[in-house]
Amino acid sequence: MEQIINKDSVQLSDRKKWIDNLRWITILTVVVFHVFYYYNNIGQDAMFSRLPVNPAVEGGKATITFAGIIQYFVYQWFMLLLFVVSGMCAKYTLQKKTLRQFMKARVRKILVPSTLGIFTIQWIGGWIITSRFLVGPEAEKIPGFIKYFISVASGTGALWFCHVLFVACLVLALIKLIDKKCRLEALGEKSNIFVAAALVIIMIGVAQILNIKMIPTYRFGYDTMAFLFGYYVFSSEKLLAQLKKYGWICLIIGLGFWVWHFVKFYGQLYSDAVVQNSWISIVHAWFTVMGILGVAQNLEFENKFSAYMNKTNWGIYVNHILIMIILNTLLEPIAPGLPIAVIYLIELVVTLSVSIGLWELLKRIPVIKYVLYGL
Repeated sequence: MEQIINKDSVQLSDRKKWIDNLRWITILTVVVFHVFYYYNNIGQDAMFSRLPVNPAVEGGKATITFAGIIQYFVYQWFMLLLFVVSGMCAKYTLQKKTLRQFMKARVRKILVPSTLGIFTIQWIGGWIITSRFLVGPEAEKIPGFIKYFISVASGTGALWFCHVLFVACLVLALIKLIDKKCRLEALGEKSNIFVAAALVIIMIGVAQILNIKMIPTYRFGYDTMAFLFGYYVFSSEKLLAQLKKYGWICLIIGLGFWVWHFVKFYGQLYSDAVVQNSWISIVHAWFTVMGILGVAQNLEFENKFSAYMNKTNWGIYVNHILIMIILNTLLEPIAPGLPIAVIYLIELVVTLSVSIGLWELLKRIPVIKYVLYGL
């Protein structure tokens, strides 16, 4: 994740400011998605019981909601985009660092927060969630240390991304050790927009392998390949120039496949394998990412706000899930008396404010800043 949301990998004069802006905007998109996520009733019961059971849960016709449209629109592509951009940033980093330096930094900035951070702090969110389900006489018989490890597993939150990203970095390191003459990099530099579009065929294939059925977010084949394509293909200046010119066309294609995806699957949980591994969903996601990489190149600017968000979005990403879980728990008693739109607004404003506040506080505390943020 550090490649996505930290800014120390490239000298300031060499930085692509549009990538900085793209990543903090994408992180905000992740937060907005999770605002709706905890009240999602598409294909499942809502985790926090504020919305009525969607008829689709019982086999009826799904009720289309604003939140449902937002979730269905962003879910297939926003994490894919982060993996592709991660690969691009890894390429730029390794132009200035050795492979050993690169991997050492990945251990500290990716692996530590997503392991030690979960075992020491993030497990609290997992405990709150599991305590909603581990009830009754049988649950009381479970030893405390077992409940702790269940809470750890449930408290991963958005940090699953770091686990998969670290594996992708290991795969990249292995490839680079084998390909010492950088033949793959030279080949990738020759890529054009047609090659990038054709790669969707490979993405459809790898989406079917190396998935963890119990945790659908862990798609090691799909996400690792996206990272590698980011490194070897989408970092090409030639390809980026073509995407900047034809990005809107890619977005239109992606939107067209999204409509097909929406009509075909809406009512099913969007993370179900049959949905996210469908070739329709993957084509939608792939062309949307291509389009975004093209259009986002127009974001080549920096001001005080964008510079601050570029420094802060790692803290927002790490903090926001735990804050949302606590906030939703506190809101539950009064939620029935509030319009759902008001709940969404409260969650968004409070989550962003507290996430930033905690980042500013905790990044100054030794040990905690290392364990939680890898600083």
